Amino acid sequence: MPHYPRQQSAVFVFASDAELTVHTRSAALPSAWLRHLRTVWETRPGRHSAGSLPTRSLSALLPAFDPRITALSHQLESPHALRATAEPTAPFDLAVAAWAATDVAPHLPETDWEALLGEHPVQWHRDDLDLAHLARASAHPNSTANPAEPVWSLLPSLLAEHIATTGLTLAGHDYTGWLGPTQPDNRRRVYLGPPIALTDRTDAHGLYAHYIEFHLETIPCDPQVRVHADLHMARFAARPMSYVPRRGDKAATISALLHTDTGFLTSHERRMLVQAELTLQHTSDGPRLAWSPRISRLLALLSRPRYPAPDTLRTDPASLATSTEQSVAAWATHSTGMRYYLPEHPEAASAVRKSAEHPAAPGYQPRDHLEVFDALTPLFAPLGLIPVAAARKAPSRTRALPPPSARIPAGPRPHYHLEHWTTSPRTRQALHLALTNKLQLVPEPSESADGPATYTGEDYSLTVHPYDPGTLTGGIPRSLHADRAVRRAEDDRARAAHTERIQGSVPRTNLRAALIELEDQHYFGRNQLLDAKPAFKATLPALGRRVQCMRPVLPAPDKASKVKRYPGSDLRSSDIERAAASALDALRQIGHLPGLPQPPGIAGPFELITLWAPPAPGSQCVPMILRARPGTAPTAQLMPTRGSRYEPEIPFTQLPEALTDKRGRINAYRERPALVDFLRQALAPDSTTDRIFLARAAALRNRDIWPWLQDTHLTPGAVHAPGTRLDQPDSAPTPRKPSDLPGLRIIRLREAADRAAVAHLFGVPYDEQAQQRTPGNGRFSGLVQHSDTVFYGLNPRPAQNQTPLDVTKLDPARPQDATWSVHNPRPLEIVTAFLQDGDDPAELAMYVQALRRSVLHTANGTVWPWLIHCADLMTEYLV
Repeated sequence: MPHYPRQQSAVFVFASDAELTVHTRSAALPSAWLRHLRTVWETRPGRHSAGSLPTRSLSALLPAFDPRITALSHQLESPHALRATAEPTAPFDLAVAAWAATDVAPHLPETDWEALLGEHPVQWHRDDLDLAHLARASAHPNSTANPAEPVWSLLPSLLAEHIATTGLTLAGHDYTGWLGPTQPDNRRRVYLGPPIALTDRTDAHGLYAHYIEFHLETIPCDPQVRVHADLHMARFAARPMSYVPRRGDKAATISALLHTDTGFLTSHERRMLVQAELTLQHTSDGPRLAWSPRISRLLALLSRPRYPAPDTLRTDPASLATSTEQSVAAWATHSTGMRYYLPEHPEAASAVRKSAEHPAAPGYQPRDHLEVFDALTPLFAPLGLIPVAAARKAPSRTRALPPPSARIPAGPRPHYHLEHWTTSPRTRQALHLALTNKLQLVPEPSESADGPATYTGEDYSLTVHPYDPGTLTGGIPRSLHADRAVRRAEDDRARAAHTERIQGSVPRTNLRAALIELEDQHYFGRNQLLDAKPAFKATLPALGRRVQCMRPVLPAPDKASKVKRYPGSDLRSSDIERAAASALDALRQIGHLPGLPQPPGIAGPFELITLWAPPAPGSQCVPMILRARPGTAPTAQLMPTRGSRYEPEIPFTQLPEALTDKRGRINAYRERPALVDFLRQALAPDSTTDRIFLARAAALRNRDIWPWLQDTHLTPGAVHAPGTRLDQPDSAPTPRKPSDLPGLRIIRLREAADRAAVAHLFGVPYDEQAQQRTPGNGRFSGLVQHSDTVFYGLNPRPAQNQTPLDVTKLDPARPQDATWSVHNPRPLEIVTAFLQDGDDPAELAMYVQALRRSVLHTANGTVWPWLIHCADLMTEYLV
């Protein structure tokens, strides 16, 4: 891998002398409107919340009404409740009247809202705002940027409008900008032109479009607000859908983008996209799509052009891809798991697959991200926005930890037991090849080919027990009743009956892993079956088994095929890789875990601690304290509840059984004080043992659990205890110093999935003498230092990602490049929030980064350090 001395992110900041004066408009919602709307809302039967108007759909409707309207404040009484980049020309009360009639008071159909609201027109006022000044005018007490509210609500939309007006030139091609919908958190997208059609070599067909999302972020103790410009791809359906996945117990939903050249409600000069939602409903005539409430219903009522029939998006999406003066264009957004029918070929054999996934693959090359960044730089310069400086690698002596296999705790070589649930000789052969060739285990002589087989390795031994699952893995018949409540009740009874079959036919045993050959959710969805995997996850832990599922090993194609075969067999090489990965994942669940290495600078007893609080069904969560110590296996402790007043510390391998027994489940809102007390115990404030507490920002900073972890409050070396209210600084207690909490270190972690607050980083050549980038770019791995306490850790690219470096998805002359899946690692933000005197922040940050590659079940780096990563995987037992 080439050496890149600096790392660049697609982030902009205001120059120190920048000015960005914008002539905007703001308005208050007339008090007479609010008074009357709240009065009728209180009389609506079955309303979701008392006192709070349902403004979500109104916020989505306003930009569709006029794209110059950028924000509706949550504080409706504010004199600046509405903000716009220019005064809307259309009668504003028309949109509010439609919202009032459909969302606020549908039980009062006789009310003439248009006439009622028209008596009190909205008064727009001119606001001349210097956004650059407002962005740096104030800071929080810990020096974190504190831009004024207009910066949050206006700047992303202004930038998106700027690109929609000027366009972008990328890879020698001019892209036009289409304004995307305003998000509830004020993010704004600009789509680079209409969707592009793509057909791959397997005849899969779809549409895709590039878009840039602008949003503002902060970093602890950094006085500059950061403008992120993230390049993404939106994929859309172009052929009928054969499968739409469900997320949890809720009905399957689809997001759609709508567009019309002439405007939905009034004509306007900018191309505008509006987002709407659809729900997949099961009827007696089969599945059908229907518009969800709120914005979809409002647009259907108000749109001047003809609104599209919702189910056409499922059965014939290509027919809705173009708008006219009479009709609205609609594009169904692809989500992971969706599949589409392939065109029928009369000469094709019946064995040929009939559906495919979307042909466009996610991810961009570093050159694509940086090309967009470089194209935006001259466009943003007149606005006072300059690129953030390229960062350096952190100076650390700890480059990597010893190989995990060399750190297994000393003692007798462990022996594991694994049940293989399959009747397929092909799958058994694949597992045997995986164990002997990939995992380097030596088989011992066996008396029977159908009996248990033992394998011995350098660090452990393993016995594989064949098990015939019969019909338990065949799926659960799904109800097709038209009534949703009846259908759900029948599905629940079918699941309960399947669970009883498992409990009656599978004997209890000592701790084993169960490697189950099972079809994926696409197979069950196509065949009107319920996935059997959740039933195994919920049932088998109590019977002494930990569950790992593996898709069936299919027959290898003939030798003329380009599919790579494993040497000496008629199996695919990819199937042997899958079998090896499944076996390692199964062993992980029964204790095949690495030992904890000693961190630099700590020589005596040491603990690595975290609190993991994954969500559980029924609006609950399961807080759990996890501890690891050098030379011993990790442990877990669940939170005491009314049903279990005492929760002891248990071996980590017993956690699945406790989770499926529904222990430790709480409602975080109602039981916040108990959760805060549990978190304080995890910190062990009275201990003097050296310990590092890993705190995931997204899980602990909200709901007043631990406000100190927020960017606005986090002050290195001065910690406030969990539960301390910090919204009134004058009444907050004195923070505790390292001398008050000997041995404690706190490291805050923020992942890329946390609102995309962590930007991409790419390696760039750099001229140190001229202090500027030079041509070139690429990926890199390691630790990057942003400040004395903020670091970014990146893992190496996975070995299986072999995308050629010359691939670029921004060149329309090379459409097939969009079919490549590209690995785009995002950093893990590591903040050394609280250290002891004499600690080296870079060394401890590198230690945490290195723990992301200290696992035994995969060669790839993980999102989290291994203790949190293993806990995250265990939460699949929360069914």
